Amino acid sequence: MSRRQLTHKKHAFLEYLREHVDHHKVWPTYREIADHFEYRSPNSVTQNLQALAKKGYLRRDHNGYHLIDRKQREGSIAVRATIRNGHLDEAPSLGHFSITTLFPDVEELHAVRLEGANGRPEGLEDAQYLLLAHTDVPVGEVIAVLHRGVLSLRRLESDGRLVDPNGALQAIHESEAEIMGRYVGHAGPYGVLRQAPTAAKQDEQMDLAVVSFA
Repeated sequence: MSRRQLTHKKHAFLEYLREHVDHHKVWPTYREIADHFEYRSPNSVTQNLQALAKKGYLRRDHNGYHLIDRKQREGSIAVRATIRNGHLDEAPSLGHFSITTLFPDVEELHAVRLEGANGRPEGLEDAQYLLLAHTDVPVGEVIAVLHRGVLSLRRLESDGRLVDPNGALQAIHESEAEIMGRYVGHAGPYGVLRQAPTAAKQDEQMDLAVVSFA
């Protein structure tokens, strides 16, 4: 979020919190905040804290309010509520949801951009990016491979064969194809699709967990 999305007073309030925490290493008390801004009532402090939490600048837990690092906020989505057993529990801020929520090992991943309609695996017709891990591929995992100009997702067998988890393609040997990396998901105009952890170990069609940002 940019400064333009905060009023001058809200921005000054936020900067005071940041400077106080940087200098004193502790959160200011309500009295300190009220005295600094010459508020007549602690309700004004509460209202400002709630407003900043709602905009994603602060988060709140059982210990009170906390600053959210500006770098952590980039490219993330604020979590506003929890639905637990059918009951809605709303809160000013429950943290943020980002790509690292889906992929905790994001530093081990890389993306391959897909262009053109030909040579795509079934189910990836609208995919714009293929998400791959550049770590060693264990037996039983699904990997992305290029074979004779065709991109496909295949499961690595112990004998080196690469088989189609859906059974539509003939098996090939790993020495015949260019291995791109372990498949972890793909992204397109409708969101990010992450491979379910157990999908690579099943003989059934690959199951995908879908998270849409549309």
